Amino acid sequence: MRSLISPRAPNVRVAAALAAVLLIGSAAAVAAKPPPKPSPSPAAAVAIAPTGTLAPNGESATVDVTVTCPVGWTWSYGRLYILRGDLGGAGTFTASCTGTAQVAHAKAINGNRFQLGTWTATAYVGITRNGQQATTTSTRSIGLQPGVTARIADQGQLTGTSGGGVAIAVDVACPIGATGQPSSVTVSQGAAAGQASFTPVCDRFSHTLVLSISASPGTFHGGAATAVANVSVGFNGASFSGTDARPISLLESSTGDTTPPSAPANLVGDTFGCGDGETDLRWSASTDNATPSGLITYEVFLNGQLDQPVGGGQTQAILYAVCGHLNTIEVVAVDGAGNRSTPASLTVDLR
Repeated sequence: MRSLISPRAPNVRVAAALAAVLLIGSAAAVAAKPPPKPSPSPAAAVAIAPTGTLAPNGESATVDVTVTCPVGWTWSYGRLYILRGDLGGAGTFTASCTGTAQVAHAKAINGNRFQLGTWTATAYVGITRNGQQATTTSTRSIGLQPGVTARIADQGQLTGTSGGGVAIAVDVACPIGATGQPSSVTVSQGAAAGQASFTPVCDRFSHTLVLSISASPGTFHGGAATAVANVSVGFNGASFSGTDARPISLLESSTGDTTPPSAPANLVGDTFGCGDGETDLRWSASTDNATPSGLITYEVFLNGQLDQPVGGGQTQAILYAVCGHLNTIEVVAVDGAGNRSTPASLTVDLR
């Protein structure tokens, strides 16, 4: 009888066996491949606040930057640039990678001086993880608004002999472009209180104002008191303020005092040549037996003539020496009773 089994059947069985081996090998090869790398965590997010604060002197601006840095990453850098045309400046900020939004205060420095108004701000953030670097950036238009500073002197002085009033100095500064608004300083001591008003000058320089405050109600006396300054300026239809509140000491009146203050020490002047003879002066504060340093005033003389008085507590001035001459500059301290120190002097040679 002829066999019903095809002579090619063994070959079929071999082919099937080989196919099975190949399938097993293929599966093993797939299993041996490393798993795909997980996709990286999302990069940090950064957002810039729509407004920033311009320092009164115009040399820096502070802007809030909100940063979100994912957990597991390490902070590398944060940089902020504030630009307008050829002007601008840069600063840095930091945050922690906690996965939650954080507000960082970025301070940009500008040697050309910032100005109030619209600027373009760009923030850059860099983070790392396992040698991998991720970066993000954000750019937007921001408005720089005026910063206002106020600093009350730590000592005031009773005026007259009855304790009805007190003299106190406050240092105020605001940037060019802002407009001074009605401002005030209040002094309180127990049941006694009084207030004096003033309007700040916004020219980026610090100005020391000596204010006379009358007690109403009550009577001031020597000892501890509290002073509060509220300074206000306007810009683009909005108001901006600076405040200072601190304990102060009220000294007895200098009425009857005949002792002059010490001469201003360390008087130096930096001149910028004979273009206009501009000379920047600075000196160390004088001391007095009765008048606090914040209430001592200074008179600046150029070649024997009074050039300018300097408000209480200020120890710097700008004057314009005469080109082509050897100039003599003198500074005299004057206390609350009108006593005058011996002069401090220097020469500026513009010959």
